[in-house]
Amino acid sequence: MKGHSFLSGRIWILLVITVVLIVGHGFFLYYLSSHFALSAAVVGVIAVVMIKHVGLLGSLWGLLQRRSRH
Repeated sequence: MKGHSFLSGRIWILLVITVVLIVGHGFFLYYLSSHFALSAAVVGVIAVVMIKHVGLLGSLWGLLQRRSRH
């Protein structure tokens, strides 16, 4: 009978995918910041896109809708 360790199978795959995504986003942001002189408006737009990408605006919108119904 096989013993199940904490970091086996799918957990390893999820860990690798998570690390690759974080590193990929970091390289992308580093490339943008080092190759372009960005104005404050562009930085603001990038911040909003990043928040939307993470899904924080959707969660906040849902919370606001639930509170407004009561």
